[in-house]
Amino acid sequence: MKLNSRPFLTTQAPSKLSSFHHHRSKMSEYREIPKFTVDLSQPPEARYDHIVPHFKTAVDSCDLPSLFYTLLDELVGKFAGKIMAAVSPLIMRRVHSKEENAELVGISKAIGIPMHILVAFNVLLDLLLGCTSGGARTLDPDSGGKATTMLHFRTLNWGMHQLRNIIVELDFVCTPGGPVIATTIGYLGYIGVLTGVRQGMSLSLNFRPYHAAETLRQRLSYRYNQAMVVLGYRQSISSSLREILLGDSTIPERQSDEAHETDNVGPDLQNQYVQHLLTKLSTSNSTAAYLILCQPDRVFVIEKDHRSASIRESDTFLTAYNHDVKDEDNPAHLQQAAAELAEGDDATGMADLVAYSLERKHDLDELWRKRVRACKRRYKLRNDVVTRADVIKFLQNDMIRNEETHYAVIMDPKEGKVTWRRAYEYVSESEGGSTEEN
Repeated sequence: MKLNSRPFLTTQAPSKLSSFHHHRSKMSEYREIPKFTVDLSQPPEARYDHIVPHFKTAVDSCDLPSLFYTLLDELVGKFAGKIMAAVSPLIMRRVHSKEENAELVGISKAIGIPMHILVAFNVLLDLLLGCTSGGARTLDPDSGGKATTMLHFRTLNWGMHQLRNIIVELDFVCTPGGPVIATTIGYLGYIGVLTGVRQGMSLSLNFRPYHAAETLRQRLSYRYNQAMVVLGYRQSISSSLREILLGDSTIPERQSDEAHETDNVGPDLQNQYVQHLLTKLSTSNSTAAYLILCQPDRVFVIEKDHRSASIRESDTFLTAYNHDVKDEDNPAHLQQAAAELAEGDDATGMADLVAYSLERKHDLDELWRKRVRACKRRYKLRNDVVTRADVIKFLQNDMIRNEETHYAVIMDPKEGKVTWRRAYEYVSESEGGSTEEN
C-alpha cells in the first residue's frame, strides 16, 4: 500500500507532527448552516444564481485562487505546484459530467472566479478530507424502546479554515415548490457530494491515506486515473456519489412520483439496489477513499481502492475514520503515513487527523459502549441501541469534534432528512489559549 495524499508526488524531509492532540480541547463556537433550494428543472447554468449573492462577501474572504495554489503545493510540492498553477487554465477546463460542468460555468460567471479554480476545487478537494463517519441504531424514547432506526453521523475535518465561510446546505427539488428529493451539505461551488441524504439512503466520503501500490502497474494505473479526473475525462468519486443521490432513472424509489411519495418500495427491491450500488462502487475506477452508506436498517463502510474494495456492514454500530481496519492491529503503517503527510507545511492539517484516527475510534467506541449500557438499564433493552441525544454527544466529544472540524451532521435515511447540523468557527491557538484560561 502507498500514501494517497500527494497524488503526483514528491519526497521531502519529515517534520514533526503538530500538537493537535494537546490542543483538541479548544472548541470553536457553532453557527447555523445557511440553507437553500436548488431546482433541477432549471438550466444547470442558472441553478445557483439565487444563492451566490448571499455568499459574495464570504467568497471574497475565502480567496479560492490562493487556496488553490496552497492545495497544489500540498499535493505536488512547491516547484511542481508552480508549474501546474501556470498550466492549470489550459488543462483544468471542465469536469466529466456535462450537467455538473454547466453548473460550474454558471457559478463561475455569477461568482467571478475563473473556471479552472472551480474545477480544481471539485476534483482535488475529496483527496484531503479527514472525517469521522458512521451509523448507529437509535431508538425513539417516546415509543418505549420499540421503534428503532439507523442514524448516519458525520464530521468533516481538515485545515483550509477559510472554507468554513461558504458551508451550505442544499435541498434539491425536481419542480418549483416540489418535494425535496435529496439534501447535501458541503461548500458553495463544490457540486459533488461529500455528505448527503435522500429517502432510504445517506452517503458520506472520508479521505483514505494510502492505496494499492505494490506493482508498477498499480501505481501507474492509479496516477493515470487521477490525471484523467483532473483533465475531465473521468468522473470524480464525489461526482459518483452525486449521481447516486440525485439520479432518477436507475433509482427504484423515483421511477414514479407515486412510489416516491408513498414509500411503497419493498425492502427486497431496496436491498437489491443497494447491493448493485455496493458492487458498482467497489469495482469502479476511482481515487482511494472510505465511503459510508447508511440505510434505515443497516450501515455499510466501503474501504475503497482504485479498482477494488472491502465492505463491512452492521445493523447496530459501525464507523469509519482515516485508517484501514488492518491498521487497528498494526498501527505502524498508519503512523508512517501520518509522518509522510507531516512533511512540508501540511496546510490541510491531514497529518494530525490521520495520526489520531485510531484514537478517535477508541474514544467513540468506548463512548458508544457506555451509552448502550445506559440505554439497556433505562429502557430494559437487550439490543445494542442508543438515543438520538447520545449520537449528538458522539459528535460533541472533544476527540471527534476538534479545531479542524468544519461541520457536524446527523442524517436520518428513513426520513431522507438532515436532522441535526452545526458549522464551527475557526479558533486559532492564541484564541483557544485565552479561552481556556478564562
